[in-house]
Amino acid sequence: MTGRTGRLLNNENFTQMIENLGDAYEAAEQCYGMVWWLAGRLAQIADREGRPSREQVRAIVTEARENYRDGLRLGGVQRDR
Repeated sequence: MTGRTGRLLNNENFTQMIENLGDAYEAAEQCYGMVWWLAGRLAQIADREGRPSREQVRAIVTEARENYRDGLRLGGVQRDR
């Protein structure tokens, strides 16, 4: 969904990445998990320290990419099988 610079890909480049609907679902699932993970993490920091710095946000976004599955659990996601 994003390029090496962290910017959202345009529609043409994005669709070239998606080979099938399973890839599209996986990308959406990862984004959903990251949103929940980020919300929880930023809330923790705000409760302790107030507004996070830009550096903290960058580090947190990197952590979210690595921990999106935890976000899926926070969001109560259960896959249909």
